[in-house]
Amino acid sequence: MSNTLKPIPVSQLLVQVNDQPEYRFFIPSFQRGFRWDEDQVTDLLEDLREFIYSPPVTTGKYCLQPIVVKKEQDNSYAVLDGQQRLTTLFILISRLRKKGLSLPLYTLSYRTRPDSATFLGNLQAVANSTNPDYHYISKAYITIDNWLNKESLTQKDIEHKFADALQSSVEFIWYEVGQDADPIDIFTRINIGKIALTNAELVKAVFLSKNNLEGFADTTNHQQALTLKQSILALEWEQIEKALQDPSFWGFIYQGAHEFETRMDYLLDLHTDKKAGDKNKYHAFRHFYKQVNRIRQDKGKQQNHANKGQSFMEEQWDKLKNLFDTLYEWYHDKTFNHLIGFLIHEKTDIPQLQKEFKKTDRSAFLQMIREKIALKIISADISILRYTDSNHKNKLNKLLLLHNITNSLLTPGGKSYFPFEALNQQDWSLEHIFAQNSEELREKDYHHWLKEHLPYFKSFKDETADKIADNIKNLLMQDDTSINKETMQACFSDAAKYIQERINNDDKTNAADAQIAPDEYDWLNDDHSIANLALLDGSTNSAIKNSLFDIKRKMILDKDKKGLFIPHETKKVFLKYYTESPQHLAYWTFQDRKAYVDNITTTLSYFLKTNL
Repeated sequence: MSNTLKPIPVSQLLVQVNDQPEYRFFIPSFQRGFRWDEDQVTDLLEDLREFIYSPPVTTGKYCLQPIVVKKEQDNSYAVLDGQQRLTTLFILISRLRKKGLSLPLYTLSYRTRPDSATFLGNLQAVANSTNPDYHYISKAYITIDNWLNKESLTQKDIEHKFADALQSSVEFIWYEVGQDADPIDIFTRINIGKIALTNAELVKAVFLSKNNLEGFADTTNHQQALTLKQSILALEWEQIEKALQDPSFWGFIYQGAHEFETRMDYLLDLHTDKKAGDKNKYHAFRHFYKQVNRIRQDKGKQQNHANKGQSFMEEQWDKLKNLFDTLYEWYHDKTFNHLIGFLIHEKTDIPQLQKEFKKTDRSAFLQMIREKIALKIISADISILRYTDSNHKNKLNKLLLLHNITNSLLTPGGKSYFPFEALNQQDWSLEHIFAQNSEELREKDYHHWLKEHLPYFKSFKDETADKIADNIKNLLMQDDTSINKETMQACFSDAAKYIQERINNDDKTNAADAQIAPDEYDWLNDDHSIANLALLDGSTNSAIKNSLFDIKRKMILDKDKKGLFIPHETKKVFLKYYTESPQHLAYWTFQDRKAYVDNITTTLSYFLKTNL
C-alpha cells in the first residue's frame, strides 16, 4: 500500500460499526506521553470557539494539524505524529458526552500504560497523579470542564455548538504511511527539529504524486516519463521558492502583516482565491485535493486530460507558474513595479489584475491601472484635506505615499525602484513638518526635546531667544517626571511662537518679491493641510515628531547617514529640495509649502493624463 494523504473529517473518525468504533488508535511505546498543559488546551478550545461563532466563510471547515498513522494487521492505527491533538480531542468529546450529548467516540490507548483504555474510558474532573500521562490527561479534562462551565454562563449553547462542529466542520489532515514503512524510522524523521507539515508541503505532495501526474491514462509503460515530470515540477517549485526569498521581490508582491509559514503559501492562497476571513491554514491543500477527487470521478474529464497528455495537476501547475511569472514580470518592469506595487499596498485583487493583464495589450493595461489609481486617491481639490478630519487622514496618507512612489517612477534611470520592502518594515504615519502643538509630546521625551533645542536657541543673538534658552536650561535641571506639563507646554509654545514670527516676517518679504497676494494661498498656512505633512516612521519618539523644523531636519539627516530608510520625498522636504531658492534651512516657510504642494500636484497629474 502506498502512502495516503487526504483531509479526514472528525465525524469519520467517530464512525461506529456494529456498535463498535471503526477507528482504534494507540500511542506506540517509542512515543513520549501526553504533555499538553493548561495553556495549550485552552488555546485549542478558544480557537475552536472563534471558528464556531465567526461568520461562515467559503470552506466552512476548521482544520487541525496533520496526524501521521500506520494501519496495523488488526486494523488499529499506530499514531506516529499528532497524538497531542488526537488525545485532547478525545478528552473534549468525553467531557461533552458526560453532559448527555450524543457523540460517538474512537478508542485510544497508550502501549506504555496497560490500563490506559480503561482510564481514558472513565475520565473525571479529578486530578490523577498515578503517572505523568494520567496527570496531564486528568489536568486537561479539568481544564476543559472548567472552561466549558465558565463559557456556558454567557453562551448557553456552546456545548451543543462544539458537538455539532465536531461532527460537521472539523477535520484532520490524514497521512497514512504504507504497510512496509518502519514506524520508528518515520517517527524519528518527523521529530528531528519537530517541524509540522506546512500547507505548502502538503500541496507539493499532491502536485508530485505520480497518481496525480499520470493524466489518468494507462501509464504502465511510462514510469520514466512520470519520474521526469516529477523532477521538472520539483525543480520549478524550488526555483519559485528561491525567488520568493528575495526581500525586494517579496516586499513588492506582499505588503501585509500576516506571517506565512512559507512564502509559497501566499502564492498558493492567491491562486486558490483564499478569502480574507478564511482561517483554515490548509485551504490550498483542501482545494487541490478536492479538485483531484472530482476529476477522478469524472470519466469525461479524465479522457480529455489523457488525450491532451497533460494531467489536471500539470494544468494547475502551469496556471500557478503563470501567476508567478506575471508577478515577476511586473516586478522587473519599472512602471508596473511602481504602479502595481501601490495597488497591492491598497489591497487590490491580484488575480483579477492578472486577468486584465492577460486579456489586453500592455499599453491599454497601463492606462487601466493609472485610471484605477486615480479613482482611488485623486481629490478634485487637495486644499480642503485636513489632518484633523478623520475622513481625510487615510486619503492624505495615500496621497503622500503615491507622491513618493510616483516621483521614484519618474526619476530618470531604469535602476531606481521604490523600496517597498523598506516601506513594509516600518509603520509609516502622517507627521507635521512644522510642529506647533505639544500635546503629543510624552513626558519621558521632555529631556530629549529640551537638549536638542537648547543649542538651536543659543545660536540666535536676540533677547527673546536668550530667554527661551534660559528657560530650557532651568527645565533641564529637573527630572522628566518633575517637569510640570503646563510649564513644558508653555516653553514649547514660546519656542514655536518665536519661530512662527520669524517665518511670518520672511513670508511677507517673499510674497511681496513674488507678487503673490498673501491670502491667495492662505490654506497653505494651515498646519493641518497637506502643505505641512509628510510620512515619517510611526515608531519615532515624540521628541522628534514635535521638534522644530531645523532640529527635526538634523535628526532625519542623521538617520539617513546611518543607512536607515527615510521616504525620499520626506527627505526632500527637509533638504528643501522643492524650493527653487530656499532662504532659510532652519524653518518651514510659506515659500517652501507652496513649492512642496506644487510638486505634489504636478507629480500626481501623471494619473490624469489620457495617454502616455
